[in-house]
Amino acid sequence: MHPLDKLMKSVVRIEATLNDGSIATGSGFAYRFAEKKGGLHVPAIVTNKHVIDGAVSVSLPISVANSSGETTGNFEVITYPINNNVIYHPDVEVDLCAILAAPIYQYFQQKKLKPALVHLNKEVSATDATFAELLPLEEVTMIGYPNGIWDSANNGSIARRGIIATIPEDDYLGKKQFVVDMACFPGSSGSPVYLANFGNYTDRNGNLVVGSRIKLLGILFAGPQHTASGEIVLTPVPTQNKPMSFTSMPNNLGYVIKATELDTIESIAENFLTSQTNETPEIGAPS
Repeated sequence: MHPLDKLMKSVVRIEATLNDGSIATGSGFAYRFAEKKGGLHVPAIVTNKHVIDGAVSVSLPISVANSSGETTGNFEVITYPINNNVIYHPDVEVDLCAILAAPIYQYFQQKKLKPALVHLNKEVSATDATFAELLPLEEVTMIGYPNGIWDSANNGSIARRGIIATIPEDDYLGKKQFVVDMACFPGSSGSPVYLANFGNYTDRNGNLVVGSRIKLLGILFAGPQHTASGEIVLTPVPTQNKPMSFTSMPNNLGYVIKATELDTIESIAENFLTSQTNETPEIGAPS
């Protein structure tokens, strides 16, 4: 499978059922936390806190694979409560969480099926050293479900490209985040932002490097918007399309949480794996 296929197939459309019965849509991606030798890990779907804020359950369409691991073209929608199934980043200012994916695997085991879901892990996540090597205006790829748009026949996600709009190694506004120049719409919350160069690329010193590089740079969570009257407001990327009495227009900029913030969830997952593996085999099941 080509690396780009893997990136596309790692993304998950999230439908969150809120307390009032309404539905919010967002994006997320599969990630293996606390991965150990032999395959033990905590499988999860990384997204923003605000995507599931006020939700009682989530519904996730997951593609089905055959015994050889090949996608069958079908998918199953798995719905389960989020209570006790989410690891939240402990910093209230970091809009990041991980929905535990053990119920997904339990569902497929009961059906005697396999999920065709590609999980990322720490090896593909950017570090501080990664950001120090990058330049402003580097091309980046974001994959998700803008305005909730998806290929409902094939459970397909939507990819788009843009550029890094700030100095990558700097922490924009003093936080572990950077800005991308890219159209960001409702439903894009939780979308992974990748560095995905194939064939060749130019390094920080201007040298042409033959080869490829793939890194998870971060997770989209917000973007500046302005009203028709010209007021500029920074808001989380919305999860619902609601009729408004005023017009809010995106500036085609997105704020992205750096992937280094996943390290905090990684530490929590390490403790979670230790306490849960013996009681819930599916959580620590080898891939």
